Amino acid sequence: MKLFLGGVRGGSPVAAPAFARYGGDTTSFLVEGEAGERLIIDAGTGLRSVYERLSALDPDRRSVLMLFSHFHLDHLAGLPAFPPLYCEDWKVEFAARVLDDLSVEDIVHSFVHPPVWPVPLDEMRSGRIFRILDEESMEQASLFGGLQIRWCPVRHPGGSTAFRIDETASGKALIIVTDIEWGESDEEERRMLESLCRTPRGADLLVFDGKCAPDDYEPYRGWGHSTWLEGIELAQRCDVKNLLITHHDTDMDDDACDARDAQIREAWGEARLAKQGEVIEL
Repeated sequence: MKLFLGGVRGGSPVAAPAFARYGGDTTSFLVEGEAGERLIIDAGTGLRSVYERLSALDPDRRSVLMLFSHFHLDHLAGLPAFPPLYCEDWKVEFAARVLDDLSVEDIVHSFVHPPVWPVPLDEMRSGRIFRILDEESMEQASLFGGLQIRWCPVRHPGGSTAFRIDETASGKALIIVTDIEWGESDEEERRMLESLCRTPRGADLLVFDGKCAPDDYEPYRGWGHSTWLEGIELAQRCDVKNLLITHHDTDMDDDACDARDAQIREAWGEARLAKQGEVIEL
């Protein structure tokens, strides 16, 4: 199983030379299974890079599953221009929890539609399937080829979702928590995420929202984000082998990211700051 980081920025994209090494696109990840499975998590502006990698991996494979952690703009902005939506030989399956009484079908149809976007989704040529992640799918893993997908809700304004992907063939496990406020999470929310990280064993990699530094969290309390130190503490407590911190602040240029990365590595040698364009083989 491999993980491609199409975008690791939070809030809004940024394009300037000073942001080139860590990247300026917002959240979109591609999980690649050994049997050819292609699983996208979130559709921020990094979705463009995800599509480029999809095309390079196997131009003849024309199906993909897209999971959404939540429906904030920085996790949707790349969707309307996603080329497979315009191709009749592509099948795109969308899946997400119902959040604020809106299903993933409600959100995609309203977002890929005038006046937000000139071409309505119903006029696009791809095959599409919409699936709701309900409580039953939380308790029992969903299968996507050789990948087992589990999830739990996490604290974020409007709600968000953490995903765990286990690969049967390799025995590898990946957890992605793109937006979470650990400092405001209640006991049950913490228990569910820790269980997701530990069950059936500690994951090989945790990708965790560490927008804040430990000493600058208070101004952002209630915004729905965590500190990188909380990510380290969670990973260590749950026997996770490696940690990537994501959702970098829009104002953090490469020099600031280098300084943050050095702090993270000093705190725990198995943790570091994520970089756009990275491919991690688990």
